[in-house]
Amino acid sequence: MSWGILAGQGLLPLEVGEGMKREGIEPFVLCLGENAAQFREAGFNVGEAQLGQLGSVRRLLIEHRVDQMVMIGRVGKENLLAGAVDQELLGLFAQLAKKNDDTLQLAIVNYFEEHGIRIETQTRFLKHLIPDRGVLTGPAISPEEKADLELGFRMAKAIGRLDIGQSVVVKKGMVLAIEAVEGTDQTILRGGQYGGSGVVVVKVAKPQQDFRFDVPAIGLNTLQALITVKARILGVEAGATFILDREKFLAEAEAHGITVVALDEVGA
Repeated sequence: MSWGILAGQGLLPLEVGEGMKREGIEPFVLCLGENAAQFREAGFNVGEAQLGQLGSVRRLLIEHRVDQMVMIGRVGKENLLAGAVDQELLGLFAQLAKKNDDTLQLAIVNYFEEHGIRIETQTRFLKHLIPDRGVLTGPAISPEEKADLELGFRMAKAIGRLDIGQSVVVKKGMVLAIEAVEGTDQTILRGGQYGGSGVVVVKVAKPQQDFRFDVPAIGLNTLQALITVKARILGVEAGATFILDREKFLAEAEAHGITVVALDEVGA
């Protein structure tokens, strides 16, 4: 039994690799972006490929005896379709009624599993980045702010159920912005434009979220958006959100008077 990582861009693929090493696992890392050098420097067994050449990707994994794998890191549609696309990927696309990100990624997961490569959840080796329920940093929450958090959680779950987005901005019982195609950071900036300082931001997992290829994440760019609009609180879903650069993120949030809380349907 051999582990692999199908590594897109960003911080998380290397985090997964280090998490595997802590458990005594030496994975084969197949890089889909310009990130091979960092894995080689860290001593990993590395290959490179384009996901558009899906058959070649599968054959490389099989050559390295990979039978279970984590798919992680950014691989946008533009990367997926960059360069020549092989018949296996074209055939996969042709079977899809919808071609949104989730449908495409699920089809690729199913493709690998049909060829004997089980896809593990992204959270399996990254539990240290996922907060448990409770206040993580910052000043105490007022009853009004608690009500805004609860409203934000319900609304974010509702738009997630419709596959629209995962984040909302709330203040004084009013929804100021919901996330669509622009992403969390731009949603925060837009909500802050309407609400001014003191807004409450909530980001959750979609009810139908498949953690094999999609886990909500926040990082320092999100924090900068919160600081820019002078947000008061960031709520994330407990047990279902990655906090990247966690120590630095929480320290800087506290320095700017931003409370970060992990919540669920019961509350914080």
